[in-house]
Amino acid sequence: MKPNKIISIITILLLTACSEMLIEEPRDIMDPSQFFNTDAEAIGAVNGIYSRGFDFLYGTGTNRSYMSYSHWGTDIARPTGGREANFPPHVYTLSSSEDANIREHWEILYRTIADANLVIENVERTKNNFSPDVYNQTIGEAKVLRALMYYVLTNYFGDVPMWLEALKVGEVSTLSRTPVNKIYDQMIVDLEDAANKLPSSYQGPNKGRASKWAAMMLLTKYYLIKKDWNNAKITAGKIVNESPHVLLPDYGAIFSINNEYNDEIIWEKDAVRDIYPTWIPTAFTPRAVDEPRFSATEIDYQFNGFGLLSSSNEFVGSFDPDDKRKPLYNFNGFYDDPDGDGIYDRWIQLNNRYVEKMLDHGSPRLNSGKNIIVYRLADAYLMYAEAENELNGPTSEAYSKINSIRDRAFDSDPAKRLSGLSKEEFRQAIMDERKWELAFEFHRRWDLKRWGKLGEAVQSMAESNPLGAANFKPYHDLWPIPFDEIILNPNLTQNPGY
Repeated sequence: MKPNKIISIITILLLTACSEMLIEEPRDIMDPSQFFNTDAEAIGAVNGIYSRGFDFLYGTGTNRSYMSYSHWGTDIARPTGGREANFPPHVYTLSSSEDANIREHWEILYRTIADANLVIENVERTKNNFSPDVYNQTIGEAKVLRALMYYVLTNYFGDVPMWLEALKVGEVSTLSRTPVNKIYDQMIVDLEDAANKLPSSYQGPNKGRASKWAAMMLLTKYYLIKKDWNNAKITAGKIVNESPHVLLPDYGAIFSINNEYNDEIIWEKDAVRDIYPTWIPTAFTPRAVDEPRFSATEIDYQFNGFGLLSSSNEFVGSFDPDDKRKPLYNFNGFYDDPDGDGIYDRWIQLNNRYVEKMLDHGSPRLNSGKNIIVYRLADAYLMYAEAENELNGPTSEAYSKINSIRDRAFDSDPAKRLSGLSKEEFRQAIMDERKWELAFEFHRRWDLKRWGKLGEAVQSMAESNPLGAANFKPYHDLWPIPFDEIILNPNLTQNPGY
């Protein structure tokens, strides 16, 4: 691997009317390898880290992006149009050399790590040049972003090379794989430090940066991977009880493009149509070819997408009919006004079940201004309940957290609240609740993987994904190390099965 240590200096668009994160009120983006002398230069260098890895994962990656790869081949998702065999991660036909997207992920994630290493090293070396607040924020954000990249890499590949310094290309290209537990331990140290350094919230144009609570969300996920239930409970509890975030009363309102940066969202990727768009809603938007009554431009561009991700019949069928979340995963028809009299009186049935909460109706292809949620408070509630159950069984605290999520889904119907479960039954309830509450928010594959349930989930999709069910083997928990990287680095070894 030969990570590029230099990020090109990005031209800043001059905006005056916008007020969101990295683009809507522009901030300079600097080459992270430069020597920093001022607060503005340090912040600009962190912006450079966001502009590579964070954008790639949550906004402007390839069509077969992190969004697709964290949901294909699970128990919730399918591509439309009978194209399952076209997507090796979905049907488990991956090899180390066939899917160029795997190597693209490897390269960009590691280039982002190299950027973060450079920022941390340079800011630490010249820390007296910066105000204390900017020093803390810069180091904290860089460590969160680096930990996020290692979180994705280890989930994809298992043991991967870890380095924390600004190494030369020749040194990097000889590193061997680091055991995942060593990476987890180091990222936990980094995230604890970041949480202590970062502010609780941001205002104005800084909304969208990684806060103290974003660091603690990722920290909790590392604890869950390690089955460190005590620390997972502690950090999730702090997020629930001490952060400024609260659960919204309406599930659908969380995802509205008119309600961005709402009180439930802890971290989100900013997007601005025509200026700094995200591609992710296009991945969910129907293709006209799959809904042949429509053209790609008909009905305000609602059929101009890729159809890469839709809800499987099995997933939609798993919901309680009274669950208010179900319609957000089951956009499969709408009323039309055939005679133009203003009365929408004809039901148009669609062929697929689309994920309403991820759509941006009417946005041009690859040009959505809808922010993409990275973490939100409901996830912390469920992580707390999971950790508490593993420690002490289904206590009143565990029931309180999971039932807070269910109360929103069922209008506080007492009959829908959980009670009287065994530890094993409560564990299954958590697995189901995370599926219904957090589907298509970048968690499902990694949850199934850490529970040891990925294979079982694939088998449950035998009707929607028969190839995946037939092909899945236990070693498919991990991806193959890209073949070209093994050629470039003789100290890399391949994952078993590939």
